[in-house]
Amino acid sequence: MRLLVAVLAALVGVGLAAFGLGFVLVGLLEQRSAGDMYQVAFQRVGNACRGGHELHLDIENGEPLDCVPSYVIGGSPRVDLPGFTDAQNDEVAALGGQLGSGGLSDAEQRQIQDRVDKIAATVPAADRPRPDSATVWLADAGVWGARRAWLGGGLVAVGVVSTVAAMRMAR
Repeated sequence: MRLLVAVLAALVGVGLAAFGLGFVLVGLLEQRSAGDMYQVAFQRVGNACRGGHELHLDIENGEPLDCVPSYVIGGSPRVDLPGFTDAQNDEVAALGGQLGSGGLSDAEQRQIQDRVDKIAATVPAADRPRPDSATVWLADAGVWGARRAWLGGGLVAVGVVSTVAAMRMAR
């Protein structure tokens, strides 16, 4: 009987650890994609838009680049950062156009990014984008990104401890 309980406890521990590792991986990936949300990408026309950036600015003139083909959504490119008001989006667009009249230097790029960061810090948590997730109920409860990774780490720790305890109990 003692051996049966030990085997079951070890199986539960291994399962918890495996489930926790999945949570750690998904959480880290979610956090990485959320980290790019307010990161401005500066590039030249014709370069492929990459990463999870919501805003791509032309390094030559500071104008927003259209990274989605116009036949998919329609319209022209504009600054439209999630959670920003129209006035805040217009402010970022105006700053890009003003500083980019002769091309954007590194200092000017930092100035634009700093302004986006300051505005992003004022966006309420409810208006911040949440990554798409297969486990929406957890994301709705606020468990995504780093929180999901920490929860996964806790599950791994509990799984490892319970597996080791079960192996000792089986002796």
